[in-house]
This record gives sequence, C-alpha cells and structure tokens, in this order.
Amino acid sequence: MIDGAAPGSDGTNRQSALRAWCVLVVQSAQRHWRVRQMGWISLGLLALVVAWVALVTERGAWNLADQRARRAAGSNRDEAERLRPSNRYHAVGWMMRPDLPVPVEPNVVLVRPLRDHEMPNPLNPTEDALRSLVLSVPKAVMRSEKFLHDWGFMTYSRWVVHLVFMGFVLPLFTLSYASGAFGTDRESRSLVWLMTRPIPRSGIYLAKFVGTLPWCLAFGMGGFVAVCCAGGPHGREALARYWPAAAMATVAFASLFHLVGAIFRRPVVVGLVYVFFFEAVVAALPGSLKLLSLTFYARSLMYNEAAGAEYPVEMLPAMTAAVTSETAWWVLGSATVGITLLGMWLFARSEYRDDV
Repeated sequence: MIDGAAPGSDGTNRQSALRAWCVLVVQSAQRHWRVRQMGWISLGLLALVVAWVALVTERGAWNLADQRARRAAGSNRDEAERLRPSNRYHAVGWMMRPDLPVPVEPNVVLVRPLRDHEMPNPLNPTEDALRSLVLSVPKAVMRSEKFLHDWGFMTYSRWVVHLVFMGFVLPLFTLSYASGAFGTDRESRSLVWLMTRPIPRSGIYLAKFVGTLPWCLAFGMGGFVAVCCAGGPHGREALARYWPAAAMATVAFASLFHLVGAIFRRPVVVGLVYVFFFEAVVAALPGSLKLLSLTFYARSLMYNEAAGAEYPVEMLPAMTAAVTSETAWWVLGSATVGITLLGMWLFARSEYRDDV
C-alpha cells in the first residue's frame, strides 16, 4: 500500500472515470437541445431547399418530356408530337396554294407551316424516308418509359443530391452541431472547469464527439429524408439508394468539424470557408486536388450505386474520375478515425484559458 491507497483503488478509480465519461457524453448530448443561431440558419436553408424541390416536383420539371423545349413555347413532349411525320402533313391529292411553295392536297390540315427540313421530296424516296425517320426519333424517345425515368432520376441526383444537399446542406448541418460541442463551453467560460473532471483530456474530446454525433446524424439524415420526400418518386428512390453514402459523409464531416471546434476559437468562420471554398469549388476542379475532399468520396459512392443500377451516369460530368466504392468506404472510414485520433492528441496537448 502506497500513500494510504486502499486495495482495489485502481479499479474504483477506473469505474469512477468511466462513470464520469458516460455522464459527460449525456451532458454533451443534452446541451444540444438548444439550437444555436447557426442551427436555425441551417434549418432555414433546409426549408428553402425542400420548398424548391417540392415546387419543381409539382411542376414535373425533373421529367424530360415535361420540360420546356428550347426555342419553342411547348414542352418536349408537345414538340415531339408535332415533329411526327403523320402530324406534319397528310397527302391524299395535290393542289397548289399561293402561300406555300409546295403542292398540298385539298382539305389538308397543317399543324403548322412546313419548315425547309420538313419538306417532302417525292422524287427522292430515300431522302424522304431518312428525313421522316430522323424526325420520328423525338417521338420515340418520349415514348420510352425507361429513358424518361432514367433521365428524371439522374437530373434529380445531379442537381438536388450532388450539388445542393451534398455541397451545402449536409456540411452546414454538421458544422452547426459538431463545432458547437466546445463552442458552448468557451462561451460560458466553463472549458477549464470541464478539464478538472477525473477524465483524460483525450477522453473529454471523445466524449464530446460521441455526445454530438447523434445530433449530427439526426439532423443530417433527417434533412436528407425531407429533401428526398419532396422529390416524389425520384426522391424516394434516391433515398433508398444513397442513404448509406449520406450517413457515412455525415459521420466524416462531424469528426472534421468537431476537430475545428476544438482547435479554433471561431470554428464557424473556419468551417464556412471550408464548405464554400474547398468543398464547393476545389472539389469540382479537375486533377488530384479533389481527392482531399470528403464530399468527393461520398459522391463516388452515389455514382457507383447509380452505375450499378445501369443509370446514365454520364449525366454527372464532374464524377467521371470517381473512385471505387471500396476505396471510398475505406477513405471515409479512415478519415473519420484518423481525424478523431488527431483531435484527441491535439486537445490533450493544448492549453485553454477562459480569459482569452
């Protein structure tokens, strides 16, 4: 016995430290009941995104057939119907009309004046047949249910999931909650008192992260569910296919922004610079610099999922250099563990003062 320590005191101390660690985890989770200002901003952004997606879905703008045709007043479906040979003219007999340069039949009903590339050429049946075949392609495309479904799903995936949600909404949600784990302690000047607990500093960092992670997952995945439900059938399919990648990206972002919140006194500013500059700009540039982006690997998982389902992934031009799913999972998992261990090491060796 040394210094009057009772037998079994080491085991008792370990149990006390474990209980203190669990209490800190619970307290960290409870403190996030109060949504901070950044959290309200993120919720407002999510509400705008959901309203926009619901409006576009209600108008049917994800579907190619319902989109407005270029240089025309109608939709692609209407233009394809008008381009069909049987709808351009109907030949029964011939007569000459002064307002048209070609002979037409009596009692003919023209949908619209014939254009130069639509003029029939009876003296060259091969040219006339090829012209009719080419002008019939849009109608055939508009009748292909698989083509229209694939086009709508990939359009939704490109603009809503890849660009808006993964590029802005999800990083902002995780930044709001992960960076606030230590921010509230700094604001209340209780960070130094927190370190007096019978827990190693690395354990305090880990406890804060474990207590914050459920909130990041709840709001990140909850936002993803809301955006996908507003997208109709395409959104529900995107939710079923992409939720594992979105969940893994949430965990990786949470570990990164938790580290930012522990190191910097203004973590929101640093996080916003990272989101709007690195993730939104650098990750979209060609070259190997985007390999440092967490969003790139999450998008690679989604890209490979769509490619495995035989969707036209060529509609995602920024993802032509996507890595394999195995590589993406390994990088995201390793980044989460590595960033957490780095944060524990830095937090244990940093000095914190309440008057700074």
